[in-house]
Amino acid sequence: MRSITHSQAICFHFFIFFFVCLITASTVKAQAVADYRRKYESGKELIKQGKYDLSQEIFRPLMRELPDNPFTAYAHYFSALASFKANKADEARLTLEQLQQKYPSWPDMDQASYLLANIFFIKKDYGMALVNTNKIKNDGVKKDAESLKRYYLQSEKNISVLKDLQQKNSNDRIIAEVLTDKLWLSTNEEEKALAKKLDSQFNLKKVSNLPAKQVEIKQAYNVAVILPFDYNKLLVEKNGRVSPIAVDMYNGIRLAQQQLAKEDIQINLFAYDVGADGDKMLTLANQSEFQSNDLIIGPINGAAIKVAVSFANQTKIGQINPITTNSQIVQNTSAAYLYQASVESQARHAAQFARKQFTTPTAVIFYGNTSRDSLLAHVYRQKFTESGGKISTFRKIGSAADIPKMILALEGATDPGHIFITSSDQNVAINLVSSLEKKETKIPVITQSNWLSYSMLSYDQFERLQFHFINPEYLDYRSEAAIAFKQAYIQARNLIPSVYAYQGYDMMLYFGRILKEFGTNFHNGLKSKAPIKGAIFAGYDYRNANDNQYIPITKFESGSLILTNPLE
Repeated sequence: MRSITHSQAICFHFFIFFFVCLITASTVKAQAVADYRRKYESGKELIKQGKYDLSQEIFRPLMRELPDNPFTAYAHYFSALASFKANKADEARLTLEQLQQKYPSWPDMDQASYLLANIFFIKKDYGMALVNTNKIKNDGVKKDAESLKRYYLQSEKNISVLKDLQQKNSNDRIIAEVLTDKLWLSTNEEEKALAKKLDSQFNLKKVSNLPAKQVEIKQAYNVAVILPFDYNKLLVEKNGRVSPIAVDMYNGIRLAQQQLAKEDIQINLFAYDVGADGDKMLTLANQSEFQSNDLIIGPINGAAIKVAVSFANQTKIGQINPITTNSQIVQNTSAAYLYQASVESQARHAAQFARKQFTTPTAVIFYGNTSRDSLLAHVYRQKFTESGGKISTFRKIGSAADIPKMILALEGATDPGHIFITSSDQNVAINLVSSLEKKETKIPVITQSNWLSYSMLSYDQFERLQFHFINPEYLDYRSEAAIAFKQAYIQARNLIPSVYAYQGYDMMLYFGRILKEFGTNFHNGLKSKAPIKGAIFAGYDYRNANDNQYIPITKFESGSLILTNPLE
């Protein structure tokens, strides 16, 4: 057997030493990356918990360009996000601009451009906001950015600002559409001419110039009902039963027509179906027969809504959307209304109720993952704090499994006067009720009325735990008026009425009486009229608003759901 030479031994030991060093270096690198990842995830979790200053302390070291740190760019973004949520817009802007300059190839740069655009929109620096929205390439983020742009531009009250912006961005369809929507309401001939020019250039298909309806007390009023009567568009409920919204609502409206006739209020009904088609709605709006209407109910979906709202604004014919709670539909309008309370109105009035109802002026706010949940929570926080209340916790719900920990975290903290929670996840509701039942002290809760439909929860639990429900569609089926309507509906249709039938009836009665009291172009009268109970529903209040400002809040008492804030 040949012996190993001295030089071969040295080479062998050197190889072993090099191999060990390589393995050690790899291990150290892996440990460093793992440590960076742990800090990165911790910083994101702190943002979810609303602990923005603490999250920034985590992200600042991660923003440095250090060996083995793969999170530098991400740390810039999330540090900026934490600043933004903490109302430090300038700090967020500087961090994002630094991110764009140092890491232009970062794969998630569209998210940074979106956030930066949001900051500039808030500051009304529309030029820089558009620079950033135009950088976005991803289709999903681009769609969100377009919605963001539309939202802020629709909120701009200064027409001159929009006109200047449109001149500088002459090919931007959204700017042109927002400006045209506002100019249709103008009495200035130059502005009307610009609206017509933009309408033609972008093929917006807005309503052509029409005379405004004057105030007139009439012997009979014409009411257009524009609903999707096509049975291909009927909703199918979870139990498989077909629920014809349009048919049920229209049948309720017809029964109201009969009741109004007994009150010497003559209503002529004209039914139309344009579906969601804006072109069909435009064709209908340009017909002289349609222009003779004094009130329009519907349409309820798609591009047809925009055309109907534009028509109402120009002609001053009142237009009612009987379904949606989207306030943007009637934003900056003078003649279009929501029959329901908007999401924002629901949150504002629930916050006002809480300040009056609960002695402890401190609230905990939890909200779910939908944009509606977020909007409710943010508006509630704003209104509650404006009225002198304090928010001890403001947190987004990651998952239903987080609820027990979120409730446990309240122990030892300032005693909250109540919890405001908004989520459409039944498991969130179940876990909240379960967690609250384990607490010795009871914390009142305000939530949405959809929780009443969760079969895994009992009314007894809601009563014991002092739950309150934002319940804009509250209907006391035991009332004499509701019972009488049900009997009349069954006699006329041989069917049990759905909630849409009740709504159609009550809506037509209310606005039919408004027409009787104030005549056509009734808007000033409606917006100054004191709150009033409905025939079946709890009430109406359109004072200085385009959506119903009366929002019923309900709770359980002795096993029955009762109204806590009835109109006198």
